[in-house]
Amino acid sequence: MVKNYILSVIKALVISYILSASALFVLAALLYYLDIKSEQIRIGMLITYAAACFAGGFYIGRKVKKREFLWGLIVGMLYYSIHMGAVVAIEGSLPDQIVPATALALLCMGSGMFGGMVG
Repeated sequence: MVKNYILSVIKALVISYILSASALFVLAALLYYLDIKSEQIRIGMLITYAAACFAGGFYIGRKVKKREFLWGLIVGMLYYSIHMGAVVAIEGSLPDQIVPATALALLCMGSGMFGGMVG
């Protein structure tokens, strides 16, 4: 039983990161070819993170069928934790501004939870 939950969470995270990587690749191509402003890219990144967490939450909500909102929240929290772990590993320190990091955490957890409720 627990193994099924863990496998579902891992699959939801893989779905989220595949969606996120493909959308960020498209954003990078748009930045290169169309010379888009950095503000528009930031908005696109936030939309990408929210959509990826929503998709992961939706998947876990469909699979678990019990307390979907909680499982969606867990997927969003894990997505953000892995994301911040990668940022720390690449940059060597935490981001300078804590407010955008907190807002991103709330965005990931909220959209994951919403995806779980819808799923």
